[in-house]
Amino acid sequence: MLIVLVISSIVMATLIPNFGPAIARAQLYSATRDVASALRHARGQAMLKSQDALFELNTEQHVYRVTGRSKVYKLPPEVQLGLFTTSTETLDEGTGRIRFFPDGSATGGRVTLIANKQTRVVDVNWLTGEVRMGEGDSDQ
Repeated sequence: MLIVLVISSIVMATLIPNFGPAIARAQLYSATRDVASALRHARGQAMLKSQDALFELNTEQHVYRVTGRSKVYKLPPEVQLGLFTTSTETLDEGTGRIRFFPDGSATGGRVTLIANKQTRVVDVNWLTGEVRMGEGDSDQ
């Protein structure tokens, strides 16, 4: 019985440190999917209601909003955020927007999410408004 306890302790001691990166990766992928989903929702609302719709991201407070929803959505504080958008949609140092038009097009932009030395991006094509998720540059 003592041998079994020693072996299980050794196994646990080697496995537990490996969970940290897995949890960080899961948070990064989840946050990326949430942002992409919110952008797609905003595009759909613009086309459905025939009026502009906005995705607004505050990179300092780790929150975003979508036109038509009063809720403020939070992203994990462990995930670093970046937003590349047009100067007309930049509100202040940490806040910017991506605007979708009724025809499905957009102002375009990129949301960058970084955690545990991994980078994910969500790109919005300005011409088509298409939202795509992908791997980012590891140098960011």
